Amino acid sequence: MRRSGDGDQAIRQRVMVIDDDEALCATIRDVLGDEYAVASARHGAAALDLVKVHEPALILLDLRMPIMDGWSFVQQYRRGATAPARVVVMSGAADLATIARQLGADGHLKKPFDLEELRAIVATEIARRPHVRNESDRADRSSSAPLT
Repeated sequence: MRRSGDGDQAIRQRVMVIDDDEALCATIRDVLGDEYAVASARHGAAALDLVKVHEPALILLDLRMPIMDGWSFVQQYRRGATAPARVVVMSGAADLATIARQLGADGHLKKPFDLEELRAIVATEIARRPHVRNESDRADRSSSAPLT
């Protein structure tokens, strides 16, 4: 995977995908990887460790995963985050908008989704994120964090 430290001098915002569907994670990494630094985790517990290193601007979150589901992840993540990322919930649930509101998510993306819809919601949610002090430290400039 290309990282901005590998010759691309532009600072890229970080996106984290938390979903147990590895094929979906790989597709999202491929689709967003030219514009954003994308990392993924297969469940909420792994994501809690990764957010400490990756410090994403946006989290794309599945709700139903083994080990730790999306609900538990959001509760624990928000307790410990000093500058929390925006969260977009991804699910095929019929009442996804209601679930996203109950969870306090910033947005939702109904599965299966169109790749252009994915690009649009990511760009919109990152643009809505308030400027974080020392943002250049959080962007993918010289990170040694593994991007999977």
